[in-house]
Amino acid sequence: MKKYLYYPNLEPPNTEWLKFAILYLENFESIVPYQRQHLVSDEYRRLQDETDLVSMYSPEYNQGYRASLKAIEEADKFIDKPYQRSHLFRRVNLQRDWRNRENWNYQIFSEKFSNEWAEYCEDKGIGGKNEEGLMLPKELAFLFMTYLAKEISHERNGSIITDNIEYDNYTNYERIHNPIESSRNKFLMNLMNFLIPANISDISIKDLIKFRNKNRERIKAFNRQIDLVEDSISNGLSERDLIEGFNDTYSGLTKEILLFGVGVASIPFAGYLLINNPVALTAEYAKEIIGAMGIGFGGTFAINNALYDSSDRRMCKKYLANVRRIK
Repeated sequence: MKKYLYYPNLEPPNTEWLKFAILYLENFESIVPYQRQHLVSDEYRRLQDETDLVSMYSPEYNQGYRASLKAIEEADKFIDKPYQRSHLFRRVNLQRDWRNRENWNYQIFSEKFSNEWAEYCEDKGIGGKNEEGLMLPKELAFLFMTYLAKEISHERNGSIITDNIEYDNYTNYERIHNPIESSRNKFLMNLMNFLIPANISDISIKDLIKFRNKNRERIKAFNRQIDLVEDSISNGLSERDLIEGFNDTYSGLTKEILLFGVGVASIPFAGYLLINNPVALTAEYAKEIIGAMGIGFGGTFAINNALYDSSDRRMCKKYLANVRRIK
């Protein structure tokens, strides 16, 4: 099973993001030092205590040290050539913005970084120490947390995920492109929709937890099938894997969601990518998922037939002929 590490916050601030995760995701961790675990919300702690969806990871010193050194190297590039690189954060001059103390409004706790990073930020006039750690501009804090998440996930053979779409240009710049994975994701994106209760904004976390625990085996089976299909696409798509596996697992889970919600909205596979894939956070996908999670949606998304070649197109038609969508 893949290990997913959420960043940059202690917990996802978007409730709808969490609610979707309760319905479909296996599990993920967020970066929360032991001494700061009392700061998470009651809802997030309930998810930790009553489900296996979330857990909190306390960073180790060496992880923070390595992240600090890499963040210093990266921040230097923005300071040395602000006009060349600031557009990565959709700004004109980050050097100027970072040195404005009014922009030091994001707290990085001391357990996450080494003294080298704190001294660097103070020497450059782009952040200041306080009793809890460092106050930084939001962009600089996101830069650091990206490196910390990378260090932790690399050491633990995992992947990083984020619900931050404000800095998608920077995350795209930092990611490692994988043409095979990109091709696979676009194929799946043309194939699958995810159902959620149309009134999900009104459904409490408590009720969603009950739903998850009742349907835990279905969610596990669903994620196993996702992995199987992803592997089969990477190694040569298998019709049997695609049709027979999803016929039971996907349909079984969505039937339960239909019973649980009063009406349903449909989220395209782009939504799953945005949440569950570390190289998929792009504006293209984000626009779709935000629209769907606004829960102003009543209908389903049309399945785009623009697949890569005729064999993919034929496979898509066979799949749609065998797997009946629940409406």
